[in-house]
Amino acid sequence: MDELIRILAALLLYAALFVIIRINKPALDADERRIYGLLYLGWAAPVFAANYLLSLVDLESPMPWYVNLIHTFVWIGLCLGWLYLSIRRESLWVQFVAFATFSLLVKLAEQKLFGAWSSEHFFFIFRGNWAHLLGWSLADGLYPLISMAGLVLIDRLRAAHRGTTILKT
Repeated sequence: MDELIRILAALLLYAALFVIIRINKPALDADERRIYGLLYLGWAAPVFAANYLLSLVDLESPMPWYVNLIHTFVWIGLCLGWLYLSIRRESLWVQFVAFATFSLLVKLAEQKLFGAWSSEHFFFIFRGNWAHLLGWSLADGLYPLISMAGLVLIDRLRAAHRGTTILKT
């Protein structure tokens, strides 16, 4: 029962942050919904697998599969995709700060709730749990840049094959 309450607390945090994320963009148009779907597919499952694989080589602290599942499919898939669409026209440094900050808040909460993100190093170079938390949060700040590059690549491939694009300038 205690674990169920912690899961619900994490989901409530994600929901509260999602409300904040949606302040700038309460709805998505049809083109944005397609992009949102691509972001979801491009991030949720691959990060779920990457989190597990990185924990096997001690680059990330192990977390229960269900924590990894809600973190990747709810937080990263649903919330960060919307955040990207709401601030993608801001400067890259603003996007980086927003993603890194939200990421740190979520990691701190997941650490408190589940003991996740508890490693004592970041890539064996920087020592201490804060290095681990900050290192991964700063890495998450790259989400907009990686997403933009991925979407541009998909757009070019699609244009080459069908003569249409998904991105609007």
